[in-house]
Order: sequence, then C-alpha cells, then structure tokens
Amino acid sequence: MKILCEVQVVNRTTQANRTPRPVKSTLAIGYKQSASDSNGTTKKELEMLLFSGQAKTGTRYKVRDNVQAVHTKFILDGKATIGFHQPADNLLIKCDPIQLKGFLQTLKLGMEGKDAINLRLNIAAATAIPQKSQPQQRMVISKRSEYPIKGFPRTLKSLTINNSQLVKLSFEICTLRNLTTLDVGGNKLTKIPPELGRLSLTTLHLSGNSLGELNDWCWMRGTKLSQSLRELDLSSNGLTYFPPALVKFERLVTLKLNHNQLTRLPFAIRRLQGLRSLHVCSNKLESLPAAIEDLHIDQLDVWGNCFGAFNVEAAQLQAQRLSASNIPQPLWLQAARAVANYKLPLSADSLPAILIELISESPKCLCGKLCFALRKEDVLQRVVQPKFTNIKNLTYSREHQIYADVVICGPNCSASQQLKALFALMFPVH
Repeated sequence: MKILCEVQVVNRTTQANRTPRPVKSTLAIGYKQSASDSNGTTKKELEMLLFSGQAKTGTRYKVRDNVQAVHTKFILDGKATIGFHQPADNLLIKCDPIQLKGFLQTLKLGMEGKDAINLRLNIAAATAIPQKSQPQQRMVISKRSEYPIKGFPRTLKSLTINNSQLVKLSFEICTLRNLTTLDVGGNKLTKIPPELGRLSLTTLHLSGNSLGELNDWCWMRGTKLSQSLRELDLSSNGLTYFPPALVKFERLVTLKLNHNQLTRLPFAIRRLQGLRSLHVCSNKLESLPAAIEDLHIDQLDVWGNCFGAFNVEAAQLQAQRLSASNIPQPLWLQAARAVANYKLPLSADSLPAILIELISESPKCLCGKLCFALRKEDVLQRVVQPKFTNIKNLTYSREHQIYADVVICGPNCSASQQLKALFALMFPVH
C-alpha cells in the first residue's frame, strides 16, 4: 500500500529534525522477499519505505518488533506519528484522514502477522508516487456533463459548481471532510441538506438559488459550520426574512444578502462581532436596527433599499407610553441584566444555555440595558437616526435618510427621558 502525504522526520536521540518541515512524501508498506535457503523456503520481512525529495531512493524501516509507538489522537485531522526503535526516528505524518486510517489499519494487520491485500506490495520494487498523481484539491464544474461519474475526490478542498441547473446538493459533497470552500451559485437549489453543517467550511457561496422558497435553515445549526465559516453569500435567493440561526455564526467576516426581499434586520445581529463586511443592497429594508451601532464594520452596503421617513405615529405613541407607570420586569430579564452589569463570564458551566442565548441576542436599550420585545409595538420603528460611528465605509442611496428601530427598557431610563423631551419638542401639547 502507498499513500501520498507530508512527513517530518524527527530523531528522538538527537532531537534533530532530519527534515526542517513537513515535506511531500510517499509512504509505502509491504513485504521484502529474502533469498531462498537450502530447503527452498523464503522469509518475508515487513518493511515501511519513505520516499521524499531528500530521500529519493527511499528510507527503509523494519516493522516487526521495531515499532516503538503509534500516536493517533489527531487521526480525524489527518495527523499521526509512527515511532521506530531503530533508527530512533519519529515520522510525523499529515494526510487525508481516510487514506491515513487505511494505512494505519494495514500497518496493524502486518504487525499482527495477518495477511491483507494492501500488504501484497513487493516493497523491494516500490517507487514513489509520481508528482502528477498528487491528490486533487480543487474542482470546477460549469456544466452537468463535467460532473464526476466516479464521485468526488476525497482530497478536495475547493469545489465550484456554477450554473449547472443543480436542484439538489448531493450527500456525497457533505462527506468531503477536507472541503473548506464550496460555491454552488447560480443553480436551482431550494434547500441544503443538514449534513452540510458538519463540514468545517470557511467560504460558502449560495447566491442565485431559491432557498427562500422553503426557508429550511436546519443546516445552519451544525456546530462545525457555525464555528468555522468566515464568508457567506446568500444573495438572490428570494429571502423574505433574515435566517434566525445566522446570528450564531460569530466568526463570520463577510455576509452578502444582496437582491433579496428583506424588510428588517434583527437586533440579534449585534452578536456577529467578527463581521467586517455586510452587503444588503437591493432589498426592501425600511430601517436598520439600532444594534448596527454595536458592530465594527469596514464596509456596509445598503444601496437600493426602501428606507422610510421618520415614523411620526410611533413617536407620538411612544411619547404617551413613556408617561405611563413602570411595568414589572420578568425575572429572566433581571437575571440577564445582572449578569451583564457585573460582566460575569457567559459560561455554560455556570449559566443556563437559554439565558446565554438571551443575553447574546436580546436587543439593548439606548441606555445600554438589555430589553426584550414581547410585542410588535415594543419595537419603535424609525424613531432615531443612527450615527454609524463604527462604520468605516457606508454605501446608500442619498435620496433616502436612514432611521433606526429601537427598544426602550422603561420610562425611567436616561434614553427614555431624552426621547420624551425630544418628542415633547416635536409634538407639543396645546
């Protein structure tokens, strides 16, 4: 059996790296046939052979009674270490996880003296795998006839399938563990399989599909995807609302939602503290949430939306409500505010998961306190003008003034009193 991998050789006696860094190599394992003795019998010696740029003829390692240790703690990441007694070398191997598992299983069978198909390689005649046979890491498909008949290479890191009339994302794609970039824009997808959430993608392009038809966002609940994704493009999908699970992608850097039918962005968007580029041009946004001020965005594109004028009716109504008596706050809200005020760590070991979610996603009053909009009328639409203090570049239609939605925590907070005074000036009582 032979595999392509990257190997770094470290000598345990001298603690010296025989290779200063991992180098592209071929690892082979098989039997070496010895010459026949007087009785005509031959002996088989199990050996491992390492080919690299520094050892083009191969470095031989006997296997039987010569393997000091095999470390497989990070086998799922495609990493393993094989140590030998003589010479005292450690082979630090990095390879496709599936190929590496197969190689180590073959090694185990050989050490146990069992026969296996993968051990029938004549190690004496083994050669390095040619450079042209390096595993494929990138694939681009622009029409259905280019779809691989024998399946996708397990070593793919980047896969692009554009404008191919694709109506379903195959389960096989969701099993490509090495995949980091997936672009399936310009197809006819109406849903994404939930198994995609198990991949550690960094870039995902889904523009030009029809995901807004079914609004099935189960795939966004995948822990691996939500922790790894840096760039997401959901443009031109007919979305009528912001996918709720999207606010949990806290490592997201670039988010594109252009050419949809969004009318609102959630207050919980403040959870995306890593976001640096937000594109929501050509939607139906009437306003922005005040939470947009909590983000540190380099590029905010809201061009071509339907931003409404100052909401006079909401301001008049709120001016009356601010004069009303205090309403008792729910216990969970008081607990959440206490955690926020004392800056307690949001640890699952000490706080209920639901409380952590509420603290992370609930809107904040202009005074900084956590709030909760129990009713639609609790959200004051288009009553303040955002300052965009933390926005470096803002792209918008200058014929429309942008106003923000807010939630007020109570009649006695500082922001409430300021708004009350402002509304009194705007709407004097005669």
